[in-house]
Amino acid sequence: MAYKLMLTSQERRAVDFIGYRYSNGDDLYDALWGCCRAEPEGEEWGSGADIEFTVPEHIAWRIAENAQLEDGDSEYTFPCFSGDLTAKMQEFCWNII
Repeated sequence: MAYKLMLTSQERRAVDFIGYRYSNGDDLYDALWGCCRAEPEGEEWGSGADIEFTVPEHIAWRIAENAQLEDGDSEYTFPCFSGDLTAKMQEFCWNII
């Protein structure tokens, strides 16, 4: 099973901004860019286009577990993300079966 996650260029810049400080920075980047198929094919992370990631189930669980461990809570936290991006990422995590 795979999951879809669309990120705008502004949302990807937020991931870059977080960097090494939280798991929703470099760890999220590594999970998405290193392990998932991106559409449109050949698009670069830093481009201005929206990119849709096809996220394998084991990577989706890794993203969710990182977000859960971030605060030591059962909630999925995404520090320093906007409310909209946090809601998008929480929805992604809640929909993992």
